[in-house]
Amino acid sequence: MQALFDQLGPFLLALLRMSGIFVFAPLLSSVAIPGKVKVLLMFLITVAVFPVLPASARPALEMDVLSLAMVGVFEVLLGVVIGLIALLPVLAVQLGSSLIGQQMGFGIAQVYNPALETESDPIGELLLHMSLVAFIALGGLEALFLCVANTFEKVPLGTVTSTSIPSDMVLGAISGGLELALRISSPVLGIILIETIATAFLMKTMPTLNILSIGFAVKIVLGFAALFASLGAIDAVISGHVEEVLRAMMRWGGA
Repeated sequence: MQALFDQLGPFLLALLRMSGIFVFAPLLSSVAIPGKVKVLLMFLITVAVFPVLPASARPALEMDVLSLAMVGVFEVLLGVVIGLIALLPVLAVQLGSSLIGQQMGFGIAQVYNPALETESDPIGELLLHMSLVAFIALGGLEALFLCVANTFEKVPLGTVTSTSIPSDMVLGAISGGLELALRISSPVLGIILIETIATAFLMKTMPTLNILSIGFAVKIVLGFAALFASLGAIDAVISGHVEEVLRAMMRWGGA
């Protein structure tokens, strides 16, 4: 019985680290998944991972309550950061779709998105589901769990510090995400820019022509044409970026 109690502290710390990815990770953080299901899932995964951890990954902990609380906070923070890194490509797609929607005039057609607990336009919903499909197809959920499981050997329980958090990877994912957003939105933004210049030219050369009455409809038609013509390229860009982020996570985790 004493041996069981000795393992209780490390098990709770492992549970806290695993629970961190449920804060921001794609799909796992969705409000569409009941809270009880999330708790059960993180508990079952921890039960599956904890027995196979090496002895060096779960040292004996003899701390007071305050010290254990601080250690628990850092354990959760490590899981949160890993989940955030996985979420950043999805947020980048959301940003790119917002640029497209605003320029096409869909900014007022907002709908609630339970996956990210935000509001987005129909174009954002389309591209968001493309990014989630790419995340699932590339094994994003498996990579998340494996990355956290491998961190137990790289960063033993109770030894997480601010230097253990992959902040450089977060900054790299943010930088790559901004580039991804621009690459996704550039086809539509380029077409709309040309349409805007052409409309301005017509308004100056033929003032009697009421170009504004048809300009909005033309912008939507051209925007959709550019979007659907570039969906294949957009899908390849999203898949490539998601795969790159997942591979970086696995390399950092030591897989």
